[in-house]
Amino acid sequence: MLCPNLNAALMAEVFHCTTSNGIILSNCWFAFGAYGTKHPLRATKVEEFFIGKVLSVGVLYEAVKLLGAIVVPEFAHTTISRCLGIPEHNVCVITRRVGGGFGGNCFRAMPVATACAVAAYKLQRPVRIYMNRKTDMIIAGGRHPMKLTYSVGFKSDGKITALDILINAGISVDVSPIMPHHIVETLKMYDWGALSFDIKLCKTNHSSKSAMRAPGEVQATFTAEAVIEHVATTLSLDVDSVRSKNLHNFNSLVFFFEGSAGEPVEYTLPSIWNKLAISSSFKERTEKIKQFNTCNKWQKRGISRVPIVHEVALTPTPGKISILSDGSVAVEVGGIELGQGLWTKVKQMAAFALSSIQCDEMGDFLEKIRVIQADTLSLIQRGLTAGSTKSESTCEAIRLCCNMLVERLILINKKLQEQMGSVKWSTLILQSICTFPEFLKNEDGSALLLDSRRYSWYSPVSIEELQRSLSSVENGNGSRVKVVVGNIGMSYYYKELESFDKYIDLRCVPELSMIRRDDIRMIIGATVRISKAIEALREGNIVWKKIADHMEKVASRFVRNSASLGGNLVMAQRNHFPSDIAIVLLAVGLLVNLMNGLKSEEITMEEFLRMPELDSKSILVSVKIPDWDRIMSISSGTKMKLLFETYRATSRPLGNALPYSNATLMAKISRCASSDGMVVSDYRFAFGAYGTKHTIRATKVEEFLTGKVLSVDVLYEAVKLLRSIVVLDDDTSYPAYRSSLAAGFLFEFFSHLVEGNAESPNGYMNGYSTLMSPTRHLDHGKVSTLLTSGKQEVELNKQYHPVDEPIAKSGAVIQASGEAVYVDDIPSPTKCLHGAFIFSTKPLARVKGIELKPKSVADGVNAVISFKDILGENLGIKTGFGPEPLFADDFTRCTGQYIALVVADTQKHADMAADLAVVDYDMENLEPPILSVEEVVRKSSFFEVPSFFQPKQVGDFSKGMAEADHKILSAEIKLGSQYYFYMETQTALAVPDEDNCIVVYSSIQAPEYAQSTISRCLGIPEHNVRVITRRVGGGFGGKAMEAIPVATACALAAYNLRRPVPMHMNRKTDMKTTGGRHPMEVTYSVGFKEDGKMTALHLDILINAGIGVDISPIIPLFMVDAIKKYDWVAFSFDIKVCRTNHSSKSAMRGPGEVQGTFISEAVIEHVASVLSMDADSGAAGELKEYTLPSIWDKLAASSSFKERTDMIKQFNMCNKWQKGGISRVPIVHEVLLQSNPGKVSILGDGSVAVEVGGIELGQGLWTKVKQMTAFSLSAIQCDGMGDFLEKIRIIQADTLSLVQGGLTAGSTTSECSCEAVRICCNILVERLTPIKEKFQEQMGSVEWGILILEATRQAVEVNLLTGQTTILQSDIIYDCGQSLNPAVDLGQIEGAFVQGIGFFMLEEYLSNSDGLVILEGTWTYKIPTVGTIPRQFNVEIMNSGHHKKRLISSKASGEPPLLLAVSVHCATRVAIREARKQLLHWKGLNESDLTFQLEVPATMPIVKKLCGLENVEIYLQSLLS
Repeated sequence: MLCPNLNAALMAEVFHCTTSNGIILSNCWFAFGAYGTKHPLRATKVEEFFIGKVLSVGVLYEAVKLLGAIVVPEFAHTTISRCLGIPEHNVCVITRRVGGGFGGNCFRAMPVATACAVAAYKLQRPVRIYMNRKTDMIIAGGRHPMKLTYSVGFKSDGKITALDILINAGISVDVSPIMPHHIVETLKMYDWGALSFDIKLCKTNHSSKSAMRAPGEVQATFTAEAVIEHVATTLSLDVDSVRSKNLHNFNSLVFFFEGSAGEPVEYTLPSIWNKLAISSSFKERTEKIKQFNTCNKWQKRGISRVPIVHEVALTPTPGKISILSDGSVAVEVGGIELGQGLWTKVKQMAAFALSSIQCDEMGDFLEKIRVIQADTLSLIQRGLTAGSTKSESTCEAIRLCCNMLVERLILINKKLQEQMGSVKWSTLILQSICTFPEFLKNEDGSALLLDSRRYSWYSPVSIEELQRSLSSVENGNGSRVKVVVGNIGMSYYYKELESFDKYIDLRCVPELSMIRRDDIRMIIGATVRISKAIEALREGNIVWKKIADHMEKVASRFVRNSASLGGNLVMAQRNHFPSDIAIVLLAVGLLVNLMNGLKSEEITMEEFLRMPELDSKSILVSVKIPDWDRIMSISSGTKMKLLFETYRATSRPLGNALPYSNATLMAKISRCASSDGMVVSDYRFAFGAYGTKHTIRATKVEEFLTGKVLSVDVLYEAVKLLRSIVVLDDDTSYPAYRSSLAAGFLFEFFSHLVEGNAESPNGYMNGYSTLMSPTRHLDHGKVSTLLTSGKQEVELNKQYHPVDEPIAKSGAVIQASGEAVYVDDIPSPTKCLHGAFIFSTKPLARVKGIELKPKSVADGVNAVISFKDILGENLGIKTGFGPEPLFADDFTRCTGQYIALVVADTQKHADMAADLAVVDYDMENLEPPILSVEEVVRKSSFFEVPSFFQPKQVGDFSKGMAEADHKILSAEIKLGSQYYFYMETQTALAVPDEDNCIVVYSSIQAPEYAQSTISRCLGIPEHNVRVITRRVGGGFGGKAMEAIPVATACALAAYNLRRPVPMHMNRKTDMKTTGGRHPMEVTYSVGFKEDGKMTALHLDILINAGIGVDISPIIPLFMVDAIKKYDWVAFSFDIKVCRTNHSSKSAMRGPGEVQGTFISEAVIEHVASVLSMDADSGAAGELKEYTLPSIWDKLAASSSFKERTDMIKQFNMCNKWQKGGISRVPIVHEVLLQSNPGKVSILGDGSVAVEVGGIELGQGLWTKVKQMTAFSLSAIQCDGMGDFLEKIRIIQADTLSLVQGGLTAGSTTSECSCEAVRICCNILVERLTPIKEKFQEQMGSVEWGILILEATRQAVEVNLLTGQTTILQSDIIYDCGQSLNPAVDLGQIEGAFVQGIGFFMLEEYLSNSDGLVILEGTWTYKIPTVGTIPRQFNVEIMNSGHHKKRLISSKASGEPPLLLAVSVHCATRVAIREARKQLLHWKGLNESDLTFQLEVPATMPIVKKLCGLENVEIYLQSLLS
């Protein structure tokens, strides 16, 4: 619809005039509108003028006079960079398409984009501008107006001789300087004979004028035709004849256009001119028009034909074409789609150019091609889309790209044709392929808010208000109520599966938040934070201080700052929480103040724990902690002393982990009047965390000891009695170990008294002086287990500066501050849904259906996506070894298999719905699942290992065994799994895009694999799928294949529902579904000489791969390579990859190598044990890798290995309950390099944008790539390159921008990425050097900006009462060649080593009888922390320089150091051996057989079991005997 320039409605009554034979008007109504008045109006004066008049020309003329008196993306990139004062590589301008431009979106769009960028940058929030039409018209400028004055000379036939032109440009220059050139070039359309001009650009105070479609050419064309018309009029000639006379012939064309005229055959205007005259019947129509004009007064017609000549100027334009693995093609070009069909032409050119390969199935090839949006960091130097030739320039760029691809592919095609005959396009491609903004997430917090229509929140400010709130609940209609303070328990101990209707917040009640102290007690309110309670207790007596010390090991500091003391105790009472606080307070005689309605009562801690579970109407008000110092001084003066200790045995000595067992022991002791002994009275022994519902008092032991004189036999009987009391529930893990711990705690409590009496002729050593002093307890008081010292040594080499420099890791600052944007930090798009997996809890079953509880549906569930909703293939993972489904179909084949995806309005609702989902399983008539490798052997359920991954045997095993002096036959080793435990769990965000496309942001190590899988699952070409990965919050292999189904499920849901779908997998689901390291069972036979020299080794290995093949077939090869670090002389093996109904196992840091390293060390240790030799002596002569012998000797010297070995032997002789061990082990790691793409772009301001195939996982890959880029480009040797690293930015991975990125794994992707970048930089240096030399000749110095316009030693200590292992010192000397960045590599070495400690010593990967992982995060799965790293940690990077064929001699540093952690396990074995020697001595047995197997992981229960679960009793018996 258009607004009219003018509209009107006219009505009049007319009648015939009898006197003049004319027409008279009467009763006229003339309405006029749309000419500037507020409303349409009647032209009353005109109406009055007409009334009674006879119509005539004169009357109409006067009426008309009366009526007249009443009706009155690259340029923006640079501009934004300069405006914000940041490098260009920090700016990314993206343009998908433009809704019309005509030149108006060239330069006029730049200030709009820049203003948005300035606002967003300053406010740190997204800013969008959509300009209204009014504003746009006011400020956009438009075409250049101009005033022309021309003088023209001409002959009688119309020849022109001169023109003079003046142009009005506006306030700023914009593109106005190009106007004279365009005007003159267009004026040359005619042969003027001679053409002169004086064209001036005028600066006025009008808005700036800019390029508008055919800038200058439109005005010049009009000018030329105006002159022609003027001449024709002056000469009274037909205009067409004058035009014809002034058309160029080729000679005059050359005279005017010179070299641009081309060849004579190209000048087609004369022939077109004549052809147009004929085809349009120009002459005949001219005659007809003349006749028409003669016959019509009020309508006239005209006809004209005009020529134009347009000079075609092509501009350099970049292009990039990528062929994806499914044969689809992604094209990126410099030209912008404005509606002019540029993308269409590019697709046609790509199809044409690639068709020369002549494959089958290329008939609909256009459908395989997609042109993707413009991105100034992906394809630089795009220039301006203008001048009508951008399509041609762009097509030429694509043609050149395609020709290069054709050149590569045609050779492969010919080879395949020889083998196969005809070749399909998809087959050819498969055979050819080798590989966010600075703001924090501000997501809708609706998941955390309460809907006031459904929920209510109360915050009473007094006890009275609280009582009224509780009474209203009591009288209510069955609504669910929750009383909260910090609500920490829901996050860390139990998960609420349903919402409550009412919440009562106790934090504002003063009586519940006070701390008060009187003469004999401290009163602490229930809502007091645990950290505040600790502060108050530290100001009290020694008992309170020890309570504070114990409480400080509860959770972490930030949890203690939020959690309340009362909440902890209520969880112990109601949720059977194994509370450390409850156990210490039980032992000191705590009193609890409870309120139920209007009633209050005070009960003991024992009564509180044993009473029925508290409901929401019962409130814990406060607790009272007795002051035992005051009580003791009042009741007994100085005759009796108080002995008080707390204990906890846990995998983390500094706390923040549930204990295997804990205890608090308190007793009053006094000297016996009748004997030289100690009498104990008033015992309070509390034990917990061993499988009972609540902490308990050992009252029978207390009664037994009361009044007795302490002695060895009394203590022995007490220990036996305690063991009979501590009876564990059936489902409690390590029952014997926990029972042993309780006995150990009791023994340690009295040991300094009893042992002193037994061993000292003078009785109790120092008597009373030791009673209240710290004893040798493992875990009470402030035990320092932090790193106390360390050393890091590197050899720097300035040859490759800044490579080899220990610079800070790229992005370290924003990661530490929390500003780094991970996938889950991306702001949720509008109308966003969230996903959560429903997974199988059965190893093999039919899935008959899934039912969501009605409450879940009410809480925002939108859909449940299953295999039935898949549009393409049911594909979740695809490796070279085989596929795995995304969802279980009618059968689930392992625990943890994805069955469906719940999609809801918030992540919380999605998680709750998934947890509450009921899966209907049917196992009738199904074979039992395969859940052990023994069953695999019986049923022959194996995965095939391709021949090229089959490791090779070494030597003759039979001959080697025949030559052996000793043999060990069929010894067994079992190795468990390990969870990845990355900081960021599996995460993805899928956003549906236009034209059947999908964009997926994924935390993944292999974006390319996800792209291919999503493509096949959705049934769309790969070029319709864009996977973007900026950084990954830890991977360790778990984000390689296991991240693919997460990204694919999100993509499927988003694609089907046409709404964005993110998923942030909770830790529980992540641990149960992602597989982990391969568990295995090993049987070995080994032959060896008397001196420890091996002669033969045979291994039978069964690898549990789980249900899917994943990458399991590579494990045997990696294992064998790791085992070959020793010279076994003959080495044979039978390794089978087993298919079971467990979840699929995948690559984890050092896959196969970790297990292989452990197996080789276990064999060495076993041989040394049989020969009663030191394991170290048997290994020293058998090391093979070139630099390893020198590292081996250097480590022995630098760590004082021999001296420390002697010191540890002496220590073990002097200590009963702690044993030390020391070990050094070698590793050999084969470095495998893979092809990896890279791209380096130098932007207009000299900043550099780099894109590589490798993904930043936290391993410092980006940092090394930056250093390599700086080093390689420094070869140009320009001035101003001192801080060149600051000019370089690595940008995120994008599967449509840089294809064949491959997999970031194997420790060498950093080196491969650096090599790709080095090659790119060398090409750029080659191009830039001639330009630089030219500048040097002119300027002297040239500014950069101007030019651009392996072994380790361990010492450990084992506590024999608890089984705790402390790593005293670690020394690592590591040959990583020439380090690309020593600071980064040191972090990789230390981090990998500590992760190895977790595998060998801490991390138990437990599952139930169905194979379902029973771990649920940090609560039950303990990774190494600051308290478990070596107390002294020395690392030296050795620069060997033996690797010249590698990238500047660099070697891997990500995975090999993990293998070194086996030395901790070996050192632990040494310490255990000493403990077992001691135990045999106590039993009175010889020490001939000290052979044992130390499992992996060597957790505290396992170490304690090998040291002796009953070592306390055995020791006491030895004293008695």
